[in-house]
Amino acid sequence: MTDTGTARAARARPAPADAPGRAPLLRNAYALMVNTGVSAVLGLGFWVAAARYYSEEAVGHGSAAIAAMKLLAGLTAVTLTGALARFVPVSGAATGALVRRTYAGSALLVAAAAGGFLLTLGLWGPAYSFLHGPLPAAGFLLAVVAWSVLTLQDGVLTGLRRAVWVPVGNTAFSLVKLVLLVALAGAVPVAGVFVSWAVAIAVSVVPLGWLVLRRLVPRHERETAGAARPPALRELGRFLAGDCTGALFSLAVVYLVPVIVAAQVSPADNAYFYVTITIAGTVNLLAVNMGASLTVEGAHDPARLGRNTRAALLRMARIMVPVCAVLFLGAPYVLGVFGAEYTEAATGLLRWYAVGALLRVVTEVYFSVLRARSRTSGLAWLQGLFCGVMLGLTLLLLPRLGLVGAGIAEVAGLAVVALVAAVRLAPAVRAAPKGAAPAGGGGR
Repeated sequence: MTDTGTARAARARPAPADAPGRAPLLRNAYALMVNTGVSAVLGLGFWVAAARYYSEEAVGHGSAAIAAMKLLAGLTAVTLTGALARFVPVSGAATGALVRRTYAGSALLVAAAAGGFLLTLGLWGPAYSFLHGPLPAAGFLLAVVAWSVLTLQDGVLTGLRRAVWVPVGNTAFSLVKLVLLVALAGAVPVAGVFVSWAVAIAVSVVPLGWLVLRRLVPRHERETAGAARPPALRELGRFLAGDCTGALFSLAVVYLVPVIVAAQVSPADNAYFYVTITIAGTVNLLAVNMGASLTVEGAHDPARLGRNTRAALLRMARIMVPVCAVLFLGAPYVLGVFGAEYTEAATGLLRWYAVGALLRVVTEVYFSVLRARSRTSGLAWLQGLFCGVMLGLTLLLLPRLGLVGAGIAEVAGLAVVALVAAVRLAPAVRAAPKGAAPAGGGGR
């Protein structure tokens, strides 16, 4: 996959032979990147409004509950999203059953996990105190279940090559939660941040669920009936054994760290941390989304995986290098939008996260290649390595260096994994331009 240039240049020369294979990758990737852009603008707008309309303690309480919700929902949603992206494209008439069973199983498991969290609420620190009581607890449990389904729907839409619907649902969700955030500031001054987020989930998950199950999945089943290769139970089990293990490590990195920080610092410091990690996480999604599209296209057409891998690296580098440079140099100005306190407390942390986002270009592409080949044992090993380094250093550095210690821990873990990934991707990147359609050679 290479840049096609301007329309005039495209008319002046024949389209390359692999152009049809590149188009779905680009459509899915660009749709997911649009979603990232929408998330960045509206997501930052949400937290700017939260910093303006709510106290720092209220933002700390709300962000802690959102972090816990994402952690609990991700126990199944994050672990199964990679499998959906890998097997939805090839499941044919079994696609609907695969999606429905995944939704149902995820809902049951995360509900049980959320129940366990609520029963041990006293162990998680003062940031979660506002969840005590039957009504807040019930609302939290429903939000966890709904968030798990919403996360899985993104994976299904990507696997169906209909990722264009992801930014549509995300825009509706983001706008509604922003409106509710402001509207609830006076009536629900402590829990308004979390309540606005939880209520807005339904605006996205219900219509998108109907669209997926009643329209897009049946259409996909008809279109792929002749070329479907539904996975055997053994293949599916082998993939899940590695991918779910790796995803649990990834879950710990993305969602457990905010919960650990929330349990160890004051609600105000947690507000500074969570806003910063949200900004960094939005940038990270640029790399994650291109990687998800690479997995889907690798499943559809393994012969083009090498070319698509090289193209994904180049395209991601062109986007991520300037974005990360702006984030690093402009960190105090970005955080200044939220208030002087945020700039003073978290500029160093955001700069470390900018470095980490650049390293994710290599790691996410390599992870996607491994998923496309169903080589998930290597994926689990690398994600476990990253998780171990990052969590260990976070626990070591957070009490000594403050919030910036979490940023140093992430960059250290990513640097180790990116080095391994770069070495293993190098043969595929070198081989791809030679004209043969490699299956991605060299990676393990």
